[in-house]
Amino acid sequence: MLKKRTKTVSLNTCSEKVVTIGIAATPVEKEEIYRLRYRTYAEEMSYPLTYADHKNKLLYDELDNWGILLYAKIDSKIVGTMMVNIGSISEFPDDLAHHLCLDRFQQSYNGTDGFRVAYISKGIIDPAYRNTPVFNLLSEKSYEIYCEHQVQFSFGICNFYLLPLHEHFGYRRFGRISVDQSYGTIAQIVLLPDDIEHLRAVGSLFYNMAQKRENLNRSTANWFNTEFPETRTTINSQLITEDQLWDIMCTRLGKPPNKAIYILYGLSEMEARRVLHSCGVIIQCHENDYITTCESISNEINILLSGRVNSLTAVDQKSETILPGQHFGAIGLVNRDKHASNIIAATAAEILILSRHLFRKFSRSHPETTNKLLQNLANYHI
Repeated sequence: MLKKRTKTVSLNTCSEKVVTIGIAATPVEKEEIYRLRYRTYAEEMSYPLTYADHKNKLLYDELDNWGILLYAKIDSKIVGTMMVNIGSISEFPDDLAHHLCLDRFQQSYNGTDGFRVAYISKGIIDPAYRNTPVFNLLSEKSYEIYCEHQVQFSFGICNFYLLPLHEHFGYRRFGRISVDQSYGTIAQIVLLPDDIEHLRAVGSLFYNMAQKRENLNRSTANWFNTEFPETRTTINSQLITEDQLWDIMCTRLGKPPNKAIYILYGLSEMEARRVLHSCGVIIQCHENDYITTCESISNEINILLSGRVNSLTAVDQKSETILPGQHFGAIGLVNRDKHASNIIAATAAEILILSRHLFRKFSRSHPETTNKLLQNLANYHI
């Protein structure tokens, strides 16, 4: 049984508040969470939600019927939430189980009983509390729940611009890029709670909790690496160094990135290196993968590094070829925008994503470099 926990955190106002982490149990608490979800996804982020209760401005789905609905409260207000579902394959919707390749993961148990996995979703923080430890506190509680239920795999999905956030916690990418009707192109991610070596390598918040545990199942990491060998070539945003990322991009582009990518024009090599390592993540695409979909929301800038991608506009269905070094799609680095076309990988390709989520943090620490980037973007629109 999950016990409520409290913690005092410092907020942006320099005041201190007590945060309470618990499970929503009453209809009033659940409705408040459903409204927070709707405000965030539908009104703030403008996702074209296909399953929301738009009349009452509530967002919930069938997973809420049996999930562990976490909340973070300050005083009597819910300021954050996260959903954790734990169960067997048969308990998850068929399309989600197929999407996450759960049948392949069940093989790690060699057909024995008790195969239970976790699925984490709808992690949301009220805008006023996003630069506080609230999200970390909810995430810590989710990890405690995995350990309590002896979960070996915790799954999730996310847009590309949030991959560095989840990789920092210890999640890894696997499988193919896919398209969600509400959220656009997404990546599948999985956390192995017992893989203490990986948690340490990425500097995960969960590492200190993991190293205090006993009877870690270290075989799951070996099984995962064997079953999904393609993950070994994934460029993890938390494991690659600034020098390694720069060398990869110089090789892909045939010249230094600040000479090949428009948004980086005029930046020194040191400034460009810092931008790329602080804000960037490389996505590897297969032929025919969708990179953006028309009318989906952009929270990033997409830049082609290698391979070929085509832009197919919805209006006239004309195809436009993008070349390495060029950015494409809607520019959502500062303000969210909607993509005007489908962008599809014509060959295997690598895409650099400059994340809006990371850029906001970068801009506070490096205002001069940020101003140069913003001026380049402004000149592009002239």
